[in-house]
Amino acid sequence: VAAPVLVTVALAGSLLGATATLGGAKATEVRERTAADFVVTSAGDTGFDEPALRRIRAVDGTTEVAASSSTAVYVLEDGVALIRSDARAVEPGPLAATARLPLAAGRAEDLDDDSIIVNEEWAEHTVGERVDVWLGDGRRKSLRIAAVMTTGTGDNGAYVTPHNAAAAPVDRVDVRLAAGADPAAAASDLREAVRTSGGKVLTKDEWVRGTAPAADRTTRVGLFMVLGIALLYTGVSLANTMVMATSDRTRELTALRLAGATRWQVLRLVAAEALTVVVIGGLLGTLVAGLNLAGMWGALGLLSVWTPVVIPWATLGAILCACAVLAVVASVVPAGLALRAGRDVPYRP
Repeated sequence: VAAPVLVTVALAGSLLGATATLGGAKATEVRERTAADFVVTSAGDTGFDEPALRRIRAVDGTTEVAASSSTAVYVLEDGVALIRSDARAVEPGPLAATARLPLAAGRAEDLDDDSIIVNEEWAEHTVGERVDVWLGDGRRKSLRIAAVMTTGTGDNGAYVTPHNAAAAPVDRVDVRLAAGADPAAAASDLREAVRTSGGKVLTKDEWVRGTAPAADRTTRVGLFMVLGIALLYTGVSLANTMVMATSDRTRELTALRLAGATRWQVLRLVAAEALTVVVIGGLLGTLVAGLNLAGMWGALGLLSVWTPVVIPWATLGAILCACAVLAVVASVVPAGLALRAGRDVPYRP
């Protein structure tokens, strides 16, 4: 009887918990690899010009300023597939000072104009080996692998120097403050430095929140459609199971009436039994969802991303309450109709 509740809770917990856990893993990645105190982003496609970069570097209290550009590199795999990888162009010294790359091998400081930092998803990812790539401007070049990052959740792109992305404008500046510097004063000075260029100054926490993945409208609609249809059918199954189980217990209800129980006492007993079934099913469903999410947590750990499992307690609580209402109604109504129709033996004091 508890099976429909188990399936309902386990399905909702696993599906919603998996998406929330994966989103948390991506946010954890961003937080762990960001060593800068502020991240300054450009407002348009033109990026920051050299005067704006000089003003940022001149802000009091800054110790490292890493200006980087969005670009891409392409590699031919198996001789037929041209694979695109997002990349950032940045000088190696500032990169090492403002970012904590999840390196599996090599050092970020070894990046130069003749090398590239890749991740373990690349077919060739051995430090010291050379790989033929097409740069963002179309040039083909053989670059030495300076370092290799872990796979992560898939957002660990490549890194090259600005020499290999000459046409890409600077669209992001990571700023690290010196020890003892006033963050509020530095933030104010940074905003003034990029005011004319329309840049946006974000603290580390604001940057992490702003880059945290969020499902788009289509994904959310698809998710809730799948979950809604599944919950609808499990709800029908729960109601049907409770109705049949209660109808098959007419003789037991009759025995209770013969033992001296009143009609309302019998109905309260039926409701209590239904709630017990829901609680048991909910506990088992939560356990199943937890086991599923534990497997996902282990898989993320193999990708070098350690993040806490997110269980949607509020959603599970709402679903469990809905199951409780449905189970009580589907149990008490048939029992009440059976008693009213006289299928029980009348109580004789």
